Amino acid sequence: MAVVALPALLIKGYHSYDHISRDCFRAHPSVQPILDNLKPSSPADGVAVFLFLLSALGYLTRGRIWDRPDPYYGKYFERPQLQDGESASRHQASRNVAERLQEGNHDVVIFWGSQSGTSERFAEALGRECHTRFGINALVADLSDYDAETISSIPQSKFAIFILSTYGEGDPSDNTAGLWDWVKKVKDNNSSVKDLRYIALGLGNSNYKYYNRVLDVVADALDAAGATALMPRQKADDANGGTEEDYQSWKDDAFALFRGMGYEEKTIKYQPLLEVEFTSSESKPEHSISVHHQQSTTNSAIVPLSIKNSRELFTASDRNCVHLELDLGHHEVGYKTGDHIGIWPCNPEEEIERLLEVLDLQSRHNETFNVKALDDTLKAKIPSPSTLESVFRHHLEICATVSRKTFLELAQFAPSTEAKAMLLEFGQDRNRYDQLTANTHITLARLLQLVSPSQPWTNVPLSFILETLLPLQPRYYSISSSSVISPRRIAITALVVNKAIPSTPDSTIQGLTSNYLLSATKLPSNSSIPTPSFQHFASPEVESGKVYAHIRKSKFKLPITSSTPLILIAAGTGFAPFRAFLAERAKLHAIGKPVGKILLFFGCRSADTDYIYRDELAHIQASLGEDKLEIVTAFSREAGSGKKVYVQDRVEERSAQVLEMLEQGANMYICGKAAMAREVDGKIEEAKAKKGDGLGEAEVKAWTDALKKRGKWKADVWG
Repeated sequence: MAVVALPALLIKGYHSYDHISRDCFRAHPSVQPILDNLKPSSPADGVAVFLFLLSALGYLTRGRIWDRPDPYYGKYFERPQLQDGESASRHQASRNVAERLQEGNHDVVIFWGSQSGTSERFAEALGRECHTRFGINALVADLSDYDAETISSIPQSKFAIFILSTYGEGDPSDNTAGLWDWVKKVKDNNSSVKDLRYIALGLGNSNYKYYNRVLDVVADALDAAGATALMPRQKADDANGGTEEDYQSWKDDAFALFRGMGYEEKTIKYQPLLEVEFTSSESKPEHSISVHHQQSTTNSAIVPLSIKNSRELFTASDRNCVHLELDLGHHEVGYKTGDHIGIWPCNPEEEIERLLEVLDLQSRHNETFNVKALDDTLKAKIPSPSTLESVFRHHLEICATVSRKTFLELAQFAPSTEAKAMLLEFGQDRNRYDQLTANTHITLARLLQLVSPSQPWTNVPLSFILETLLPLQPRYYSISSSSVISPRRIAITALVVNKAIPSTPDSTIQGLTSNYLLSATKLPSNSSIPTPSFQHFASPEVESGKVYAHIRKSKFKLPITSSTPLILIAAGTGFAPFRAFLAERAKLHAIGKPVGKILLFFGCRSADTDYIYRDELAHIQASLGEDKLEIVTAFSREAGSGKKVYVQDRVEERSAQVLEMLEQGANMYICGKAAMAREVDGKIEEAKAKKGDGLGEAEVKAWTDALKKRGKWKADVWG
């Protein structure tokens, strides 16, 4: 009824046309003659004119009468906690580091650049020690919180400390991007930073090709621009797990520098950063795996995943290599081919019991306690409330080697003078410490037992234990299944690590996560060393045969075009992602898609014992054809061969073919230990230099870098 009546109303309105025109266009006499000559020939014309005038009126009055902007629109996007003064102070926080130093009366700024959190942890600990030992007021600074160019404004009366990590192909951490860009500008523009005084420590791994490159690039640029290095730069090397000890040695030198600068060192006693209070509550705290894991665009949430299939990959071997498949089930978690899975292990029961016993805390293992940070800068490592059993099992690295710093700090709590003297002896002598840790697996519990075998350590505050032990971290594995073929089931290929200590035949360092996975699969161990005991009932809803895990995105991806040729180079379990790559290419070939040639290099100890997925590889090669998939093997311990052949040797032998495929647009992928990848890089670069193109070292490096930037040369390696 309303729709039928509308034209009539519009026509009625049109009959008052002369009145409307006089009111609307009185100020525009030039328009009036045109309107007077407009005579409607039909009701439709009247409707059209009325709608036109209505639209014009709406356009002219927009923002004045209607659709006015909401002055409080921005409030919808403010975080609730940013209220009143807090909001103002946050927005007014200066990004000029020189101003912040002046405002806070700081003597030094400690910049950290960190990808995994180690540099950040060192910086925060150093800041606290600067204050407690020397009275130095230190500003601990995330590099991304400040404009890097303001570093040049730091006055000579103050100084800067840089703790910088290098990862991947000599890359800076994400939060170091601003500093990285600035030092390049300083170098290119011949800028001056002559007032800056600094010291620097780099964190890296000498197995990687660009060892501590970030430190060298930054320090070289600062030195060239006139900055003063107060002591030589130093490098921490994680190749053999030496990062903590190298940091300690660098810190000792830094403290000697502070004493030389006139700062008086104080003798300090332990001051807790945590308040631990046991409660009378009988209710069991809710279980959580990690309080510091952050779900992000890169990392998924942590979820419990069921083990649906597992098998042993090695034959006639004294080692285990486990293939297991995890069911994603109903969880809102997915993966893509080439991604990584982070496995969250728990600590073995034997080590938990050993630590509780040596601290004389067995009777309190299941009591509930709360933890409160006494320092606002301290980040939570454990949930609160919790129990000792839960914390030692799921949250702290109780199986890690104890640092030399911890030897020295434990001395004040020693139950006897003999125990104190022994701790100080090893803690103050790096050579003695290195010898001890090289010959013995020294965890915290084992150290306390070694130093005082008959007396428990009842004087050690629980807060000290909780502060000293590092948070338990996930261990990452390349996913060995294809998301195209198996979207809801993830395959893992895990070598079970049991490292014998040469000088102590009966002592073995057992890999935490690999043994945890072996235990979860219930497969028998091939090693003469018994598998540690793990609790796989992490919470009521998680049954035995499940593990906690999260997915981490990776850039180690196949090209979009299936016809792109591939060069795959792997040693041992580095083959894991290539199993997924090959399965995906075989599937595409089976449905009629064009598939480029694949050249696979695979190395292991022996064809008879640890040639993993050998039958699968043969099946894929049969389906693709030997012209599409060429397999080149290298065996380093083949019986009767008398010669050790490594995968990098095979790459050198086939270097002409590799270069030809790269020039024809192939993508090259390397997966395995960093030392192997570094040697492969060297073999290919050497072949390129010898090819006869007249390329020097700089040109070869530029060629390599160009391929890597275009995503044609990728590596997924570990230390």
